[in-house]
Amino acid sequence: MTRYVLVTGDRWVTAVYGPGNGVGFTQTKEDASSWVTYECAVAAAKVVMRQVDTPVFVHSVEEPAFPRSWN
Repeated sequence: MTRYVLVTGDRWVTAVYGPGNGVGFTQTKEDASSWVTYECAVAAAKVVMRQVDTPVFVHSVEEPAFPRSWN
């Protein structure tokens, strides 16, 4: 399943807490959060861009599609 992650400089985004509430970062791509649609990732990138002085990029990644229920 294709999802989208954000990277700025050498940091991957782990969380976006909303405008003015902060952004989390990691040095490891595997620890980055992902967004289900490109549009959601772009909206999050706009929030991140207000917090950092470097460009923010959206990357697509393939993640396993887990079932909604484990029953």
